[in-house]
Amino acid sequence: MRAIRRFAGCAAMAGICLLPFLGKAQTSADASAMERLRSQMTTALAARQGEPAKLKEIGRSWIIPDYELWFKAMFEEEQGAKMGAAYGANLEPMGKMLPKLLEWLAQQEGEIVVEDAKTLPKRSDSWCGEKLESLLKGDLALYRVSVGKADSSGLQSGRVAGYFALVAGDYRRLDCPSLGLGQPPSSGPQPHQLTGPLRVGGNVQAARILRRVAPVYPRDAVAAHISGTVRLHVIIGKDGSMKQLEIVSGPPALREAAFDAVRQWKYQTTLLNGEPVEVDTTIDVFFTINR
Repeated sequence: MRAIRRFAGCAAMAGICLLPFLGKAQTSADASAMERLRSQMTTALAARQGEPAKLKEIGRSWIIPDYELWFKAMFEEEQGAKMGAAYGANLEPMGKMLPKLLEWLAQQEGEIVVEDAKTLPKRSDSWCGEKLESLLKGDLALYRVSVGKADSSGLQSGRVAGYFALVAGDYRRLDCPSLGLGQPPSSGPQPHQLTGPLRVGGNVQAARILRRVAPVYPRDAVAAHISGTVRLHVIIGKDGSMKQLEIVSGPPALREAAFDAVRQWKYQTTLLNGEPVEVDTTIDVFFTINR
């Protein structure tokens, strides 16, 4: 059973019912951290587009303090050192990305859904949780946090905020691409019975796009002559809108612009045996400087 509970008397804001984050044991420290994160999410949803400074502050609070020591303590030393180095190299782009992520989550109707990473179904949209769990050397409670709609079986539809762990008295966000942990499984042969999103190659899905928003080339990247390709792993909802996005690779200076553009894309509904289905695919966003 996934760790999903409803908070009695939860306060609705922007159509979202805020739920507390669950730990294996709710110590006073855990309860304080969960309440703080719940308050941060409330503030983020209230601020949305009007208060970028608050969004940045909330995003900073999700960063792991003393991350080099923490990764070495939680994972094997060599693996932890690699993850800590990748995390540190991505701090600046993460600082720019997290406010955008919070704005995007605020647009989703539903509730905060918390799922224990150990109990997530084995499919491509849970690959990051599986990867982190497999690398841990100690006991660390990891939760996937989403904003959307759920029942007793877990998340049915929504947008994923990321994986969170209790670090230094507060919940911090973990993101596999920023830790250098590879990318989701590649599309392969489909099973006879579909148990998750339909995997479709990026080139095939590109032909079904209805609305493509071009990314805004960051001025700093232009000045520094930074070009390249940003790859995103996405889950497209049954209505053709973006349900879940995560950056797989690409120059850090270009990632925010790619994320901000792709989250607005819209596709034709994909049908399987006459029924609409979710689609699991990748999107490449190209940045080229015209000289």
